[in-house]
Amino acid sequence: MTVPASGAVRGLRRVDLLCLDPMAAAVFYRAVLDWSPVPVEAGFDCWVGNRRCATIRKPRAGESSGFRPVFAGAPMDCTLTGPDDTVAQVTRGRAQHGPWAPDPRSGEPCWVELATTSPMRADAFWSDTLGWQVSTGQPVEYLTSGRAIANRTAENLPAGPGWLCYVSLPDLAGITRLATKHGGRAEHIEHPRLTETVLLTDPDGAMIGLTTTRSWQ
Repeated sequence: MTVPASGAVRGLRRVDLLCLDPMAAAVFYRAVLDWSPVPVEAGFDCWVGNRRCATIRKPRAGESSGFRPVFAGAPMDCTLTGPDDTVAQVTRGRAQHGPWAPDPRSGEPCWVELATTSPMRADAFWSDTLGWQVSTGQPVEYLTSGRAIANRTAENLPAGPGWLCYVSLPDLAGITRLATKHGGRAEHIEHPRLTETVLLTDPDGAMIGLTTTRSWQ
């Protein structure tokens, strides 16, 4: 579905995790990322302090498991599917996480990255749909009012094509030990604009990036 942007999307509202066992996922991310999960009708809302950073729920018919970004500032709530069948959600309201939001606390989203096999098609779709500008440098960035919202890469990330969300954390060595203890795994990766970075895979195979970066990049 394509929704004409009535104003540029300026960041994330939250990230959503779709999985078959929301309870087990809530326990894992509470232990590893120190999220505070609160039961709701659909699954769990996860909080860091007074800001909701994520939701965890079962996938609906036709939805794939894994993390997906929920961008804020759209004229309506809907799901977008771009090139490579890359999925993101958009919702009304202001961004809780982004360049105009407060700096991320430990456990909060601090960046989002798109990996695609069709760079030109992806740039056209996401910029036209979400009201972004596309930078000419490397890595390619999606911008609003001169501020970067996300970057795009044509490289084959371990998670495959799609959106990869990153969470800010000060101690990646400790997180790696916790992830292993609770049935996940963590792999150090190089990133062109973030500081020390780890790719966290939970016991169900969902992937999210972790970085020591302390501001929206």
